[in-house]
Amino acid sequence: MYRLILLSLLAAVQLPAQNRFTRLMRDILIFDAHIDTPRYFADEGYRLRDEHQYYELDIPRMRKGKLGAVLFGLYAQPQDFPPERWLPRAMETLDALHTEVAANKQDMEFAYSAADIERIHKSGKLAAMASLEGGHLIADSLGVLRVFHRLGVRYMTLAHFASNNFADSMTGMQIHTGLSKFGRELVGEMNRIGMIIDVSHISDKAVLDAVENSRAPVIASHSSVKAIAPIVRNMPDSVIQAIAKRGGVVCINFHAGYLDKAAYEVYFRNRQARDEEIKLVTEKKPVNWEQVRGIQQKYFAKMPKVDVKVLLRHIDHIAKLAGPDHVGLGSDFDGISGMTPTGMEDVSKYPVLVKGLIDMGYSDPDIRKIMGLNILRVLRQTEEVAKQK
Repeated sequence: MYRLILLSLLAAVQLPAQNRFTRLMRDILIFDAHIDTPRYFADEGYRLRDEHQYYELDIPRMRKGKLGAVLFGLYAQPQDFPPERWLPRAMETLDALHTEVAANKQDMEFAYSAADIERIHKSGKLAAMASLEGGHLIADSLGVLRVFHRLGVRYMTLAHFASNNFADSMTGMQIHTGLSKFGRELVGEMNRIGMIIDVSHISDKAVLDAVENSRAPVIASHSSVKAIAPIVRNMPDSVIQAIAKRGGVVCINFHAGYLDKAAYEVYFRNRQARDEEIKLVTEKKPVNWEQVRGIQQKYFAKMPKVDVKVLLRHIDHIAKLAGPDHVGLGSDFDGISGMTPTGMEDVSKYPVLVKGLIDMGYSDPDIRKIMGLNILRVLRQTEEVAKQK
């Protein structure tokens, strides 16, 4: 008898949570601020319509995960490409993204505004946007920046893994002590045309300079929390608070090594050997991409496992530190060489985060903000600033 009563009470407690989850997943906008799949369209003929057993995004898995909008990253790592290839590479991957979206028009549509995202999401399709990862990609030209904006690019990371003429990278030489004069001009022009300023990858001082000089909120499109995982790519609390104070959003990177210091130390120790093995494969044409993935998986297996609960800790830290209006998702899927947390292996797993946030006591409105509406708000505010001229 007592056992039956206990089971009945447990069922009564679980039912409201299940109902909440079902209700949220019915129409929630899940908006990921940083996914790097376009390079695979350009290099490997990767097609989104097919469900794959590798990489992290395709349309069947997108449907399972209820993904609604993505800012796709376009990049040419400055250490991997010569300067004369930076701009052409960015254009080639943007072209590949537009081509792939057009080839899947029954499931996807290119978005150019916050209103487009809402309309496309309501139609049941994925809203695709583009972003540039690194100011070096515009060849130091504000005119090129404006062309990219016309082609659908809606944010730019001011620097990537190396410092450039606009900003110091957090992993590069410190040559400007933050933003340069040209970098401040770039921020002003991005405000004027309605392009979000992304401060992931740049030095703490450069982030603070960008926040101070921008008339619109900024985002960190794929950065995690230094207080939990004290590594160079993560953000300290003081910088997170400065971004939030001006209305910005820090989007958590899903890289297992950025979520957990022990995992990062193994990753960092093995990175050179891994990259040298990959280089030997990619130097031979045509490239055997399956072999490249095998090398990546071999080195990932050496890292300690990081559970999805650690990812939720990073989200919770920012929500408690700065408020739930200032945290979002920036998975870096397809840019982290498969180094994902256990339980968050690809885009089909976003509902795990919704369930986790429910279990942690977050309200439905706050879950909606964290899973996507915060990024949409910053996009809308950026558009409003551009209208003010």
